[in-house]
Amino acid sequence: MYRLIALLAATSLAATAAQAQDWAKARLDASPRHLEWVKIPQGKRQVESFVAYPEVKDKATAVVVIHEIFGMTDWVRSVTDQFAAAGYIAIAPDLLSGMAPNGGGSAELAPVSGKRSRHCRRIRSPPT
Repeated sequence: MYRLIALLAATSLAATAAQAQDWAKARLDASPRHLEWVKIPQGKRQVESFVAYPEVKDKATAVVVIHEIFGMTDWVRSVTDQFAAAGYIAIAPDLLSGMAPNGGGSAELAPVSGKRSRHCRRIRSPPT
């Protein structure tokens, strides 16, 4: 019985987490700013980075947005877009680029039916 309750709780949390960022995705889709993914070389790997540009004609100051432990999420991308709305060039590197199984990044570690912890244990050690 305990396992059934734990399974139901994990399933509902995974579903809630997936729905929790729908608003951020919708906000990004409606953004008038130029948003793009770029690859930044770092040693032997390429770091996928999300860049948001402000709608200004003059030079702009740049800020680096660091994601939390969950990796690059729609919420982090939304925060990057909000900095661009304030007039900054915002760069959010996916610091998990190349760390997932088969060289993937945050997208490959995204929670699917509560399996995130199993995938996170498989992250390779950082390059030296």
